[in-house]
Amino acid sequence: MEIENDFEVIFENGISTLKGHLIDSTEIDFLKDPFSKSREISFARLNSVSWLGIQRLYELILNLEDSIKLSNIPPHIYRILLLFPDFGKKVGIKSFQVEVFNKQCDIIKMVMTLDKLVELGNKQGCFAKLTNGETICGSLHHLCRPFFNDYNLPKKNYSSKWCNENQEICNFFYEYSCFTRLVLEICSLAQESTSRLIEESLQNICARVSNLEFSIKNIDPNFSEYKSRYLMSLMPHIHEISKSVVVAINLSSTTFEAVVQTFEALFMRDKLDSSEVFNQMKDFINFSDQLVPIAKNLEDVGVELGDNVLKYGDFGTLHQTFKTFNGDHLTEKSISTIRRKLKLDQYINLTWNDTYNEIKSEFKSIDTELSRCIVALQGFDLVRQVLEHRIAEINIFKENLHLVKSNQMSLEKLKEKILIQIVDRLVTDQEKFSYSFFFPDSTIKENKSKVASGDPVFF
Repeated sequence: MEIENDFEVIFENGISTLKGHLIDSTEIDFLKDPFSKSREISFARLNSVSWLGIQRLYELILNLEDSIKLSNIPPHIYRILLLFPDFGKKVGIKSFQVEVFNKQCDIIKMVMTLDKLVELGNKQGCFAKLTNGETICGSLHHLCRPFFNDYNLPKKNYSSKWCNENQEICNFFYEYSCFTRLVLEICSLAQESTSRLIEESLQNICARVSNLEFSIKNIDPNFSEYKSRYLMSLMPHIHEISKSVVVAINLSSTTFEAVVQTFEALFMRDKLDSSEVFNQMKDFINFSDQLVPIAKNLEDVGVELGDNVLKYGDFGTLHQTFKTFNGDHLTEKSISTIRRKLKLDQYINLTWNDTYNEIKSEFKSIDTELSRCIVALQGFDLVRQVLEHRIAEINIFKENLHLVKSNQMSLEKLKEKILIQIVDRLVTDQEKFSYSFFFPDSTIKENKSKVASGDPVFF
């Protein structure tokens, strides 16, 4: 029995609506058929995505023969799609959701078109409000990148004299905050995907082992090494420790989201001085301290999960019992009973040899699921590295921010230190694409800073 992933597509009236959770292991080849008949793909009911899942989906859409538009893209998915080349060009954008501060200071989501957002940006600048006065979360020079293809547009519209005179400082602090926030958001999605994949595989193993143990009674009534119930009893603990990491990274991502939004609020104030901007960056640095225990916890949880996962691969006695059993004497009725307990077709392959070959396939499937878990566990170490990279960068801010404020170090020198630190430790596509998106005017090679205008580089 397979545990189905809760991802599906609903095709109706020329629109394919995606629903559920898109993770690394989600099968997507079946989408080619409904997509080829669609003029539009709605993301309205897509709850979460992993980096690999959305990347594979995007490549599938890119390779469709006919052009297609995406609609109702949730904010957290739109932020990821913005990193991909040709988004908004070969892959069209019909609509997406933006987050807005309403008059009660609550964040709500509303559907927006790129043309409408561009119109607001051209009139107001990168920090914009709706006609009813509600503030759009995020900078339009990010949200409208597929239209302008220029990180300088819409123009910066800082309200205060200080920000306008110190745009480089404001720009860099804001871009780095956005970079960190998005990388953490992707890390959170990655961990959620890893947790789902591991739990899915372990449940599949439990189901197969339970069927095998149920049928073994017909072969060896004295068999006693039953493990499926014990393995099922481990699942709640595995879920809790795995989920704890996801929750922690989620909370950090939310914290950094608040930092970004505070910067945006500061930039739209008419009166502002340097201390307020630098203090906000200090708050960002202080908030970042929470990444240290999360990184350590990722390592500990990864080890504990690894120890537990290995328990799902120890079925030597069960396998050996099937292997050494001589079933030539079994009647078709007896074999049919065994196959029923194994959840196999009861009306074909009614010989022991054929049935044993299918039993061997069940054990191979268990090994495959176990291998998926072991590979997925590497994701814990990868996310830990990504967090440690941000910690190292933020330590540079800690050591040098006061020097920039007191004019003992130039902003360009601090920026160079930070960007060198980022580039020297780029280990994932997520980091590479995010770096290119938020710092498109900078390329650093061999620990030397080279700042030049140009298109984003996709590694």
